[in-house]
Amino acid sequence: MSLSVEQIRNRLVLDARVIITDHWPRPGKADWCPICRWQWPCEPTQVAYAYLSLVGRGRWIPPHITR
Repeated sequence: MSLSVEQIRNRLVLDARVIITDHWPRPGKADWCPICRWQWPCEPTQVAYAYLSLVGRGRWIPPHITR
């Protein structure tokens, strides 16, 4: 079974969102990635947001984040 280009793009959007969610700073450590333990936004987050911007979905924030 092969996937269509649209299905692949949608899967990559979901993967990018998972990366952003996993690497999102936790309360009390707003400037640090909990996975990379580096200043946020870390490189994986930047790449994930770059992909989302490329496909027109760049302004995404994980749903569990309240601002």
